[in-house]
Amino acid sequence: MDCSLSLDMADWTDLPMDILVVIAESLTVIEDFTSFSAVCKEWQSATAILKKKPSLPTRYPRIMLSEKVDTKDQGNQDDRYFLNLLTSKTCKLKLPEARSRRCLGAHYGWLFTVGFDLQINLLHPFSRQQICLPPLLTFPDQQYEYDETYPPQEVIRSFVKKIAISSNPQTKNNLHDYNHECVILAIYGEFSVLAFARLGDTLWTNIQVPSRSYDDVLYYKGKFYAVDCHGVVFVCDINDNNDPKATVVAPAPSETQDQDQKYLVESSGDLLLVSRIRGGTLFEGDDDDNKKALYYTIDFSILRLEEYHEEGNNYAYKLTKVNTLEDRALFLGNNVSTSLPSSECIKANCIYFTDDNHELYFIGESGGGGRDTGIFDIENGTIQSNYAGESRSDLSPPLWYI
Repeated sequence: MDCSLSLDMADWTDLPMDILVVIAESLTVIEDFTSFSAVCKEWQSATAILKKKPSLPTRYPRIMLSEKVDTKDQGNQDDRYFLNLLTSKTCKLKLPEARSRRCLGAHYGWLFTVGFDLQINLLHPFSRQQICLPPLLTFPDQQYEYDETYPPQEVIRSFVKKIAISSNPQTKNNLHDYNHECVILAIYGEFSVLAFARLGDTLWTNIQVPSRSYDDVLYYKGKFYAVDCHGVVFVCDINDNNDPKATVVAPAPSETQDQDQKYLVESSGDLLLVSRIRGGTLFEGDDDDNKKALYYTIDFSILRLEEYHEEGNNYAYKLTKVNTLEDRALFLGNNVSTSLPSSECIKANCIYFTDDNHELYFIGESGGGGRDTGIFDIENGTIQSNYAGESRSDLSPPLWYI
């Protein structure tokens, strides 16, 4: 017996509105949410009736470019541009919440911002949601002598150097609530020491540290790790609010130099210590007013921290040279250091980097930071551009938005 079954194509525009809302709230990346709202008027209506847009991460990293401060139209200064690596096109967002604010990449699609009002926020640029964190003056270890001629607003360009975040600050089950278990750890101040705050705290809490001048922090396997300028790696115990402290878990590698920028990044489950090596003449010019920074990245070295249990050893980890990332790529700069698998827009075995040389780019570099960016190919040691245009700032240079 010959049987056939005829199925009519479903008309997705006829889906009930409550089902469309459930679908919209269950999307996991901002690109899918944007595409969903562009399908038709009915689907756009489903996203419009949400009380809040979901604060989702992006599928692929984007470069958040500096704000344009030279435009005659003051309204355009609220526009921020995000470069899509897949299409090489920029997306414009109206983002007054980031105007004239120092921005750092905080992960999970959020930014960490510090303003001349001394307020510190977490900001999601696509939903424009903000979460207030303790303000700048609540950091405990401030060596600056503020007065009328040197107000605290003078330091916001470099006060917070790097941050790490323990989890998504927004709960998955409720788009209108925040995750109060989320912890933010910051490198801050003149001596680049460590402090942390939980969502809902009114001030920052210092972490007792055996050294100064920290370069990077990272949340890895349930704990915060930090690395100082020498390459010494620490684990931070913040469970005891009365005695939060950092303990050495790996000594400084002999092959690294203090002036090399250090990063901690998780890749394929491993904890990596990456050193960024810069070259060039740091300054040229005869006087302070005419100094121009000429630094540029020339190389990277990668070490893997491996657990070390040999009798008589005083450290939890030993360091092993890494020659390849295989199918992974690293994203380093003014963001939480991140590793991602290769894709149609991410090259394998490469390091994508933006300019994060805080000590120089707002002192002597004309136009500010943003020039020392690129893609480093680990296999052949070459560097190519990751952005064809120019985007510079002495307050908030371009960064990876992930």
